[in-house]
Amino acid sequence: SAVCHHGGAGTTAAGLRAGKPTIVVPFFGDQFFWGAMIAKIGAGPPPIPGKNLTSDQLIEAFNIVRQADISEVAERLKVAFEHENGCDAAVHAFHSNLPLEKMQSDIESTFGAYYWLKDYNLKLSRPVAQVLVTAEKIKESELSVHSTYSWDRLAKDDRPHLPIHGMIKHGHKAFNSLFIDTPKALRSSKTSNHLIVGTCDGAECIVKGVGKSLGYASIGCLSFYGDVTDALERLPKLYDPYSDCDEHARPKLNGIHSGAKAAGNAAWHGLKDGITGLIRKPRAGFRRHGILGGAAGAAVAIPNVVIKPVAGVLASITWLTRGCYAEAKHLKRKRHCNPSNQLLLSSLNGYRRTSSRLQIDDIDASPAGRAALESGLTINKCRDILSEFEQIQNEQDSMFIRSDNPKKQKNEKIFKRLFHQQCSCFSA
Repeated sequence: SAVCHHGGAGTTAAGLRAGKPTIVVPFFGDQFFWGAMIAKIGAGPPPIPGKNLTSDQLIEAFNIVRQADISEVAERLKVAFEHENGCDAAVHAFHSNLPLEKMQSDIESTFGAYYWLKDYNLKLSRPVAQVLVTAEKIKESELSVHSTYSWDRLAKDDRPHLPIHGMIKHGHKAFNSLFIDTPKALRSSKTSNHLIVGTCDGAECIVKGVGKSLGYASIGCLSFYGDVTDALERLPKLYDPYSDCDEHARPKLNGIHSGAKAAGNAAWHGLKDGITGLIRKPRAGFRRHGILGGAAGAAVAIPNVVIKPVAGVLASITWLTRGCYAEAKHLKRKRHCNPSNQLLLSSLNGYRRTSSRLQIDDIDASPAGRAALESGLTINKCRDILSEFEQIQNEQDSMFIRSDNPKKQKNEKIFKRLFHQQCSCFSA
């Protein structure tokens, strides 16, 4: 008449599908969650942790699941399970949460976006990019790979951690490079039969090993410095009950320019928050806790006048070095990038049709005809793509003409953003 188990997701679902009141004895992981959900919906008693289980508790739990209301809830869940298609619901939930606006091509949205055309703020699919390149509307060098989500964000968060983590990590790399990789390369250079060649190879191995070791050691020291400045920026949270007034979004770095911008913002925010805190902190304290809160706000604002500007200046060096490091990593990835990520005409042969299936004349040398031959799309589809792109070009040109004034360069980003919104509406 009832089931008793550890509370795994599959076992819990099987018991409820059978319409049985459920007793959960969790041990670890999500078992505690499912036990709490069973008790919340009324299909069983509260979960009994396995390490605390006694015979009296188990007897009481079985007495509870014999109650009529518990059995009714379990029976209703059985009926709900029978009328629900879990697979369809899971697929629908997955698709409904996809960021389609980032995944679809701005031109011919039936294709997924693969490339980014920076000059026009457009996301393009591989076939559409092939059409525009073949028709000589754009150059291949103007395209970059479009990323729907940057997975680097998962490794870069603002959660506190040990300041020595980065130093240990890169110190380990420096040690391996100097005392393991370099001697191994030196042993390989000894196999050379020519004395001069062997000597040059050995010297090259030593220089590379020492250089890499110094590089890793420097990165480790900068990482330690950055962790210390991060901790210094969080220091006011230990004594300041109104520190939420000074919270700022953590910068996202992708190169030296974003690092320099973050460095400037860190110094400015530190100075501004330290000075304006003399007014904002007492006011926030008074609004939340009355006169005593205002006095507390004034008390915490005084040390912040010194701590926050100092922390901001030190953090600016951190963000600048992190920007340089991000730029170096970007250049390294670009130098060693996978050729499959580049738009090469030969790499898109999967879209190209054979001459027997092509619905255009062999002598058709028009841009749309050549694009259809290379992309595998119909000539009418290629004409539509080229026409839409020309319309986008004309629209952007007209917007820039209307904005021709001494502040044109300064306002260029604003016009591009407005233009991109119009393109999105046009595609929709």
